[in-house]
Amino acid sequence: MEYIIRFLLGGVVVSAFALLGDVLRPKSFAGLFGAAPSVALATLGITLLTKGGQYAAVEGRSMIIGSLALAAYSFLVCQLLIRFRSTALAASVPAVIAWLAVALGFRYALLGAKMTVRFKWSALKQIRWYEHAIRFVLGGLTTVVAGLIADEFGPTTGGLFLAFPAIFGASSTLIEKHERKRKEAKGLQGKGRGREAAALDAAGAAWGAIALGVFGLCVWLIAPASSIGSLCAATISWIVVAISGWELRRRLRRTG
Repeated sequence: MEYIIRFLLGGVVVSAFALLGDVLRPKSFAGLFGAAPSVALATLGITLLTKGGQYAAVEGRSMIIGSLALAAYSFLVCQLLIRFRSTALAASVPAVIAWLAVALGFRYALLGAKMTVRFKWSALKQIRWYEHAIRFVLGGLTTVVAGLIADEFGPTTGGLFLAFPAIFGASSTLIEKHERKRKEAKGLQGKGRGREAAALDAAGAAWGAIALGVFGLCVWLIAPASSIGSLCAATISWIVVAISGWELRRRLRRTG
């Protein structure tokens, strides 16, 4: 029953963040939500209720390492899309291997122009029901796998997978496809524009991944004393750090 709940809750949370990323513009800002603490919120909420704050704190500590791996993942995807003109799907597969290498490597090494953010509601018309289903299933499975790994190998290893690229992996190919079709419908060359849109999303996800490390830090420090307080503080910290980092990057690029 616990893993059924994990599957359903993970699917709902990942789908919700992915949907938010669909309607937000510009894509570099929407990409922040490709590294939203979706799996972490679903998993840690259950963990805090069933295993307590100390266990969740260990997962939060490992989540910091997982978030660094997610930043590396997002950067690699962006480079593959821009420099090597790869497709989003082709870029995501080797990047997942890189995420595993960085996350597990650090785990064993360390632990033993003005932009206006807006909603583009018309993007919802491009999304088919089966695309929502794919995101839901992927989010649910990732949440279940994170719980199984934590049960089998302990919270130190399980916490890495709280920063697994579930949302970005479920969205990058859809972003590329939708942008390509939108441009081709106007009689324009859509292949390059679709790749650029996915790359912008990956760049935003890198900043979201850095903020995800702060999320894990808050859980690590606060969860032993306050379960609900740790999730609230971690979520607020993720929002503040992610948006602030994106704004800083935008300003530096404009003045550089």
